Amino acid sequence: MAKELSTEIYFIIDGARLEAQACLLAPTLKANMSKSQKAVAYLHQDYRAALDPLTVEVLERAGIETRDIPGRTGAHGPWAAPYPHGNKILAATDHRHCDITVFLDTDVILAEPVDFAGELGKAQIAACVSDYAPSAGSDEDWAHFYEAFDLPPPEERVQYNAGRRIVSFPYFNAGVVIWRERDAKGKPTHIGRDWLTTALSFEQRVTRPYDRTNIDQFTLPILGYLRGQPVKTLDQRLNFNIESFGQGQGHRQSIAHYHRLGILWAHETHGRYALETFTALMGMDATERFLEAFSAHAKRKRMKRHLSAIALDASAAAAC
Repeated sequence: MAKELSTEIYFIIDGARLEAQACLLAPTLKANMSKSQKAVAYLHQDYRAALDPLTVEVLERAGIETRDIPGRTGAHGPWAAPYPHGNKILAATDHRHCDITVFLDTDVILAEPVDFAGELGKAQIAACVSDYAPSAGSDEDWAHFYEAFDLPPPEERVQYNAGRRIVSFPYFNAGVVIWRERDAKGKPTHIGRDWLTTALSFEQRVTRPYDRTNIDQFTLPILGYLRGQPVKTLDQRLNFNIESFGQGQGHRQSIAHYHRLGILWAHETHGRYALETFTALMGMDATERFLEAFSAHAKRKRMKRHLSAIALDASAAAAC
């Protein structure tokens, strides 16, 4: 029997909004990770003291290690200008002793177990195609982007998952990214390091106007071509955007990407599941701590609907 590949899943905590999201993501990771998988939360060293005690407790109970985001210099370095999305790329460069690395946006929940190594297969990097075209760049933009790296525009095309389902140059949602940390011989691939190098070069070389928030997503396909292996397209269920697709009846949703807590609470299945795993880990009384700690982001009224339903079901079960 082949040895199960070790997998490290990581996400970012940077500010109260991401803390609130992390408190919901962490319990779903604990509930669904296999023995070969572990999770790590990255944060800036100077933010550690500001972490809410509830966040610290949730991470500890979920067995999630915390690490400092590496490579930060000055106010926003190494980036030419402030780029919070770049935290994921900085963390990607960290030295890991695993076979497979997975980055998850903090505003997701793991709805069921996922064999990330199996999903990656023989590829180096894998991600889901983006949902929409806005801010993704025109064909002329992409031709310029590739020219900046002395690459010919690729022949491959992808079709966006939503809207008018436009066909485009490869463009992926960087909210869920899987890559190979070590090859079959155990040699480091340095994919995280190369992603950072590509992103910094993009800043320096691209002169055509672009949406700065999407540097991570612009550079992901470029990184694949620079390394000689295009990014593998994952099934949409591995980054299912419930803000775009709502309840998504009839569609499997292994990882639900909600963007805003109000959207999560509006989802009948994922909203309840996030609270069920949270309360299973922390106890029902911890929901009040959550609301107090993250009142600016929690969307109390929408959240309370799920809590009431969970309490009613618990009472009914106890009466049987």
